[in-house]
Amino acid sequence: MKEEACPIVENRNIRKNYFLMKLKSDYVSTHARAGNFIMLAASKTTEPLLKRPFGILRVKPPFFCIYYEIVGKGTELISSLKPDDTVNIVGPLGNSFPPIDNKNILVVGGGRGIAPIYYAIEDYTSVPSNNVFLIYGARSKDDLNLLEEIETLSLKKIFLFTDDGSKGKKGFVTTDIREIIDEHNIDVTVSCGPDAMFETLFHALKGMGTENYVSMEALMGCGFGICHSCVVKTVTGDYKKVCTDGPVFRLEEIAWEQ
Repeated sequence: MKEEACPIVENRNIRKNYFLMKLKSDYVSTHARAGNFIMLAASKTTEPLLKRPFGILRVKPPFFCIYYEIVGKGTELISSLKPDDTVNIVGPLGNSFPPIDNKNILVVGGGRGIAPIYYAIEDYTSVPSNNVFLIYGARSKDDLNLLEEIETLSLKKIFLFTDDGSKGKKGFVTTDIREIIDEHNIDVTVSCGPDAMFETLFHALKGMGTENYVSMEALMGCGFGICHSCVVKTVTGDYKKVCTDGPVFRLEEIAWEQ
């Protein structure tokens, strides 16, 4: 990891409160892997004091992109930044999704969780022996903000779900997941989203025989293991840090509610 001041190339409002930010960094763009994240300072002052974590959406040296939603003061400040402004970042941080080849892979993204798995999709579809499928879910059609970009990727099939039924099928990303796994002989699932989604996924995937990897979201103070604000309990009773032990874990490794 490295701390540096990165120039902003683009900070574009996609729709509603969603933004796509493109930054220039030779270091991050050449060292990042799918699943990694950065910590980004919302301002050049101490208000707010702590940096915010963002999954890396894609890289194309010397640039990398993040995708975010305005949910509080920090992201509201970040949304006001302009091209040629510089932001202080630390990264790339965390572990990454495992290399996979010659497998049928089901990628599952809920809401803002599409960011790190977009990068994973690019990686996995670049391996000719893989067949990659995607379940993409959101609250409504207006929250499926990266759909046009996703449709340009070499996916075998995209399954869309919205809570209100305004696009694709009404339901959640876990609604038909067992049927999709059976129909397409899925070997591996790769997911990112909120903990509530993972808990449902944990129960839905029991007995399916798939390898299951999740990229977890968490409140972080530092991003590199000092503050212990992002710990999660594992099935062994131990605690692991999302920032350094993760954010990617085996789904069955985490102690979800039974």
